[in-house]
Amino acid sequence: MKYLKRITCLFVLLSYSFILMAQGKQVVIFSTNDMHARIHNFAKIAAYIENYKKQNPNVLVLSGGDLYSGNPVVDQYPEKGYPMIDLMNRTGYQFSAFGNHEFDYGQATTQRRIDQANFKFLCSNLKVDETCDLKQPDAYAFIKVGGIKIGIVGILEATVHGNGVRYPACHPARVQGITFTDPVEEIQNYRNLRKKCNLFIALSHAGYESDLVIADKMPELDAIVGGHSHTKIDSTLFRNGVLVTQASSYTEGLGKLTFTFKGKKLIKKEYEYINVKNLTEEDATIAQAAQEFIDKSPLKTVLAEAAEQLDGKEELGGLMCDALVSEYGVDFAVQNSGGVRISQLKKGPITMEDVYTLDPFGNTVTIYNMSYTQLATLLKNSYRKYSQRADLMCSGLKYKIYTKDGEATRVEITDEQGNPVDQNRTFKVAMNNYISSSYSFDQSGLVEETANSASDALIAYLKKVKSVKKDIHRTEIVRE
Repeated sequence: MKYLKRITCLFVLLSYSFILMAQGKQVVIFSTNDMHARIHNFAKIAAYIENYKKQNPNVLVLSGGDLYSGNPVVDQYPEKGYPMIDLMNRTGYQFSAFGNHEFDYGQATTQRRIDQANFKFLCSNLKVDETCDLKQPDAYAFIKVGGIKIGIVGILEATVHGNGVRYPACHPARVQGITFTDPVEEIQNYRNLRKKCNLFIALSHAGYESDLVIADKMPELDAIVGGHSHTKIDSTLFRNGVLVTQASSYTEGLGKLTFTFKGKKLIKKEYEYINVKNLTEEDATIAQAAQEFIDKSPLKTVLAEAAEQLDGKEELGGLMCDALVSEYGVDFAVQNSGGVRISQLKKGPITMEDVYTLDPFGNTVTIYNMSYTQLATLLKNSYRKYSQRADLMCSGLKYKIYTKDGEATRVEITDEQGNPVDQNRTFKVAMNNYISSSYSFDQSGLVEETANSASDALIAYLKKVKSVKKDIHRTEIVRE
């Protein structure tokens, strides 16, 4: 009888082994991208990954970049960004792309965070010189998971700006000494890595549209783990045989890429988008760590009241400009729309957290003396053809951009009551130093590069006025 039981057990084990062999070995990549300092979902993500590992330990955890900028608990932490690194270490990330917002804290701080990470940052189209505080990252890496050799190459978006220099969407002063190349072209120099691995992955912070171009040009890739465009890909998507993925943003989505092998040969690729909101189980240790970071933050301090809800970049950017006019005593102020990081400010208390979520970058205030013509040129150059909108919000003035056939042709500037301004005057104009570094205008009238941030001005302004409400829209596009 015992002999029969042993034979039966052996038969069952052998049958199970044959089933596994028939199905093939599976390697699973879990991915997030564009987390932007959101720490509230790490406990759920970690629990889900750990539970999956119990049934299949062949797991790799990747980030598509943009770890920072978006949550003041992280961005205003004494060691800026550290909560993200700590929670990613605990979750078991192994590689991350460089995102453009990895540079927001400056190179020295970025390098300190990299040194604290238990995972590697990869980027092939970034080259540092000897003046940089940032060390040269590896372009690619190999790792074995369940006996399968995986090659991973990293890329970062980098476009040519108005000053003729190619760099990511970040403050140009924070990438001085770094040379960037076109990510779509650069990654093709690594196609021969295909011969050295069983699974070939691009870890991309180039954006969805660029990822599609890369897939067209580089069929050697098995998959692209994407980021930058915050695209929610919620089904298996192939382009030129390449699996293209991206898992939304803000830790709201978790990508699950499943690769099935027969021996060392890849025979199947699948993708699943997991909505983290629907996950219920949490890792208690990570939940506690995240809560401790939140509890240490002084960001619940109330600064003022919003008498009504403020919506959109026009109203929020106008508030930011009002603060600069008030605190620096200038005639006008401008604020770029990309620096307005929330879509609304709800009626009720306005806290420090709201301010740093609205403006997480810490860009300092710069003041210029500008003629009417210089100011008009700055405003005209802010027109964005793709959105057919003005990119600069303002205070102290209103302006109209006249367009023809999609191109800005002229600008008309008035005061906030609609009265003409004296075109022979010199005006004092405040802006953040991202604008002064990235926008095209005559900068010969520089008055002061302050050491104070635009968010400092907004905090001081809110404390002073105690209450804010909607104001008039100050920009207009007129099609001729």
